[in-house]
Amino acid sequence: MIRAGRFLANFAPNRPVPSEEISFGGTQATLYRGTRRSGAPGWVVLHGISVSGRAHPALVRFARALAASGALVLVPEIPEWRELRIAPQQAQAVIGESATYLASRADVQPGGVGLAGFSFGATQALNAAADPSLHDVLRAVVGFGGYCDLRRTLICMLTGEHEWAGTRHQLNPDPYGRWVVAGNYLTRIPEYAAMGAVAESLRALAREAGRLGVFAGDPILNVVNTRLRTRLNASEQPVWDLLAPLAGDSRVNAAAAEAFANRLAAAGVGAEPLLDPQPCLPRIRCSVVLAHGREDRLIPFTETLRLHAMLPPETHASSTITGLFEHSGGRSPVRWAAYAREVARFGRLLYRALGTV
Repeated sequence: MIRAGRFLANFAPNRPVPSEEISFGGTQATLYRGTRRSGAPGWVVLHGISVSGRAHPALVRFARALAASGALVLVPEIPEWRELRIAPQQAQAVIGESATYLASRADVQPGGVGLAGFSFGATQALNAAADPSLHDVLRAVVGFGGYCDLRRTLICMLTGEHEWAGTRHQLNPDPYGRWVVAGNYLTRIPEYAAMGAVAESLRALAREAGRLGVFAGDPILNVVNTRLRTRLNASEQPVWDLLAPLAGDSRVNAAAAEAFANRLAAAGVGAEPLLDPQPCLPRIRCSVVLAHGREDRLIPFTETLRLHAMLPPETHASSTITGLFEHSGGRSPVRWAAYAREVARFGRLLYRALGTV
């Protein structure tokens, strides 16, 4: 609990901690060091699929707070993810090399290291934990906002619909995820094999959202969106309109969107089997702590519940669905009471996560 308290105390003000740029094998990384000089818990933290890579402000803040709790934190660069290429095989190579390197350091406590990932990175962290060559290296995985079923996730990214245990939910999806996935695998669908211009334009739109640091559904992107669309031919524009309608256009043909999501998921997994974590989950042996924002619009929280349900008993898995990161302005007294409960829930999550390593 002391380490969790230190994390929270340093997360809020985003206090700097010593860091250095290092390299090992073919990997570039940032190493964050707390006050402990020996026997520190080791954590590998993955950046997301974003142009900012390991320099993303939220990731830096997390890594600093984790280091201030007493850990040695390694954030490796996955170049393909900065280029908005999902590239799970290349990512697995970097993850394995990074975890092995960190576990071998003399200033890291023996017995293995932890691995933390966010969004798509959370799912790839779980895939890494299933690798038998890393069973003695990885002591725990912490996943924030990951997905379990790519098909279901893509349906939600296109329609906002998701489901768990017979209960259906609806949200206004963040388009960034579908831009990235279609930008990678659209041309793997035979009917769209010649639509490389659409795929590249989707990645360009996602890059612009990342460069500006704005929500991908922000109307500020409409100018860029329109410019990219005008460069496409008449057969390409309907596909663009399905995947990248202007911000504020809420019209969705649910049947067409679901059919497209099914095909895109099949094409993606056919090209990159590691996009589907479900075959890997039963092979995980380390501890697993999962968390998800209840109002996450990129990947729905029901995907973390689905991940948890598929993990074997040996993982002692736990999952927390939290509303802590909802907008905090204008809360009524009842909302403040709910906020206090969420803070307590998040504290317990941190206690479990930091206690695994």
